[in-house]
Amino acid sequence: MVAPEVAGAALRRSRVQWPSREAVALVGIAVAVVVVMLAFLGADPAFGVTTSNGPFTDESWDVMNARNLVLLGTWATDDWMLHLVNLPFSVSVAAVFTVLGVGIEQARLVSIAATGVTVAALGLGLRRWVGARPAALAAIAYGGATLVLYYGRLAFLEPMVAMWLTLGALTVLRAGSHRAGRVGLLGGLLLALAVGTKPSALAATAGILLAVAIAGWRQPPVRRWAGGAALSIAVLGAGWIGLIWLPNRSGISDVLRIWASEPIIAPLRTVLRRIDTFPDSDGFVALSAPLLAAGTAGWAMAITRWRALTPELRLLLAAATGWLVFGLGLLAVAPYRPNRYDLPLLPALAILVGIGARLASSAIARPATGRGRRTTWAAATALALVLVVPGLLSYGSWMRSATYRLPALQALIAGVIPAGSATQGDYAPAFAMRARALTIVSRPATGISPGDLYASRGVRWFVGRPGQAPAWASLHQAAWDARQSVVCSPWGSEQVCLWRLP
Repeated sequence: MVAPEVAGAALRRSRVQWPSREAVALVGIAVAVVVVMLAFLGADPAFGVTTSNGPFTDESWDVMNARNLVLLGTWATDDWMLHLVNLPFSVSVAAVFTVLGVGIEQARLVSIAATGVTVAALGLGLRRWVGARPAALAAIAYGGATLVLYYGRLAFLEPMVAMWLTLGALTVLRAGSHRAGRVGLLGGLLLALAVGTKPSALAATAGILLAVAIAGWRQPPVRRWAGGAALSIAVLGAGWIGLIWLPNRSGISDVLRIWASEPIIAPLRTVLRRIDTFPDSDGFVALSAPLLAAGTAGWAMAITRWRALTPELRLLLAAATGWLVFGLGLLAVAPYRPNRYDLPLLPALAILVGIGARLASSAIARPATGRGRRTTWAAATALALVLVVPGLLSYGSWMRSATYRLPALQALIAGVIPAGSATQGDYAPAFAMRARALTIVSRPATGISPGDLYASRGVRWFVGRPGQAPAWASLHQAAWDARQSVVCSPWGSEQVCLWRLP
């Protein structure tokens, strides 16, 4: 007979399930990536990584509506209504602003958290199915990618899109379970959140769903997963139409005018030229070369050794393939494609790295001798270094020469511009982010906040380049000529100034 105290101790031990060392190590990879980014939270974006000026404008444009809500009490004060189409991101930023205050550093915490979650999800989500080391390689492949280290700490939509797509795609690993329908509902919810964060994620989402449905159509549980996922997306889509689009049709029209005006649908010759030039677009291939090569090798190995894959990994391989084919297909025909648009595709490549590493390690370590295990360790270490060193070297170079102008400028200008004032200019949302003032981005050619804003909105502050003037300047020439420069600073490739008008 077992003594009561012994039985009680055994019961207590059985109830406490501590994380394994492998799980802790995988979480540690994500923590390391987050710490590296947090260490340079206030650093300005490095110049020259992209041909787009987005790093010096779009951060503030993406968070402008959340900033308006917290400082001014309303999402939109003019025609700038991006929150209608990136609601999960805007709500997250608004929550952070409410707790920690408004500023570029606070906004970036959302992207850094999303990056950390994606890295952890790749490691922990794949561990059971490919093993701890291949899962760690997948997490490292994503977390150490050059584009991730650049954009993952900036307040852009893409890190959050990558997170939702990753979490949604990983649910296919449970698509063969007896709860496949419920898992599909969850997967569809996560994928719908990706689309809600950035509508272009619809291409990757469609690729994931279609590929999984085709790969597992003969399996009733997989059909239930696909049906559940499609139902979630349909219900949330209908909810968005009913609750957001219908009451805000004019606002959605404004959003369409804000986005790049050149249409995707174009003459065949134009589309073919876009596809032909896509590999060289904005340095995507050069900046992602290690992950692209390793992911492609992993995909090729998985296809050639299809029979060696478990049913779960076959579905995940299909999901990652559909994700990449549809996602790259959209970018290949898009007229405007800065390299940050490629970021949401990188988790799919990391998944392929994990699957390929699993197959390779099984081949190397068979039979499971000491020499085989040492060879596996050496190969995994070498691959990890190849994947992470280029990104870390680039990141180190950026941070060694980093400036910290924007947080200081935001603090300075918040004390200069009176509450209730109106500020205009493409850089106004960035420079005046912390000021309790309107920050208007005007694009008269596309109908975004047009007109005489000096008279109609009381604009008395302008943020722009020396020599740049708002469209209404000639209507108030005396006031424009009497403007005073308050502060000027290098920003990106330009000199940007805050001007005060009488």
